[in-house]
Amino acid sequence: MPKAKPKKRGTKPRKIRRTGAKREGQKLLLLDVHSDHSALVACDEFGEVILQMQVPTTRDGLRDVVEGIPGPKRVVYENGPMSALVNDALKDLVDEIVSTDPTRNALIARSENSCDELDAYRLGMLDRAHGTYPVFVPDEPHRSLRSTLQHDHVMADGMTAVKNRIKALLRRHGIPRRGRSPYQKQNRTEITRQLPNAQWRWQLRSLWRQMDWLRSERLAARRQVRQICKKLPIVKRLREIPGVGVLVAPTIVAWIVDPKRFGSRGELSAYGGLGLGQNITGWKVMGRARASRRGQRELKRVLFIAARSSLNGRNALADRYHARIAAGWQDKKAIRDLARQILFIACAMMRTGKGYDRQRVNVPPVPGAA
Repeated sequence: MPKAKPKKRGTKPRKIRRTGAKREGQKLLLLDVHSDHSALVACDEFGEVILQMQVPTTRDGLRDVVEGIPGPKRVVYENGPMSALVNDALKDLVDEIVSTDPTRNALIARSENSCDELDAYRLGMLDRAHGTYPVFVPDEPHRSLRSTLQHDHVMADGMTAVKNRIKALLRRHGIPRRGRSPYQKQNRTEITRQLPNAQWRWQLRSLWRQMDWLRSERLAARRQVRQICKKLPIVKRLREIPGVGVLVAPTIVAWIVDPKRFGSRGELSAYGGLGLGQNITGWKVMGRARASRRGQRELKRVLFIAARSSLNGRNALADRYHARIAAGWQDKKAIRDLARQILFIACAMMRTGKGYDRQRVNVPPVPGAA
């Protein structure tokens, strides 16, 4: 008998995700969603097209058409900016509603002949072959929390850009800082006098006004975040984790929503952008495992911020970092390990409802320690 090949890391086939058990006589409703009108294709349980029509992309328009189709129904559409509208409008009228990842639907994206009806029908072909990847659509208040946090992040980037322009303007005219912050109001009068003419002074004052306005808007955004977090008591509990602050905890809750929707720690790491990628050819591992570039960027950003902040103090996470460094790990790899641990701890707290327990953090022994 031929000798069986040894199993290598990453060679185990992934389980095909089945979005739901199909009922007898269940109709499949396929939507190609657009801002004004959407294409709807209805198929019977055997895949035969029984209805094609345009539907207004409004709550009432979608409900009137779907409610008029008798029998059990299952809706499938591609995820996009209007996913929340479609999901809220139809979730109480159908047996199941599935939002799929459009970046995985190559049959639609690479098709030479494309139109709304054909795209919807091809989506049905992928669904029947279990070739679609469901995308989680959050409910309220998580949806509002996500949007508010993203708005605050955009304003933070804008504020950084204005500050850089202020520094560039002062550097252009050779105005030294000398330990004085050009952003504080008590230093602005003295700094303005050093500019050569009225036009440059007006430009600097304009930049200061932009910075002050963005700062006030960010404070207003923080207040909105606090109002939403009052409905989510888990946010306050997550702040017990070292490094998790006033913006990190809401971001984790907003994007994770329900940890039970992840089947394993690997899926959770991949969603947080903390997974590993590995190339395998001919059952042989090619090269070293590398950090994955996939995942939710907002969540990944705050997890790295929390990991770096957790080093400012005596805690189990800081002890884990120093143990990894003593074992020869690079700083980036050790910080990534801390970010992954913070994500696991936060999801465990969300799942169990318990508080942070320092004893449950795995701290490896320091090499050479007695």
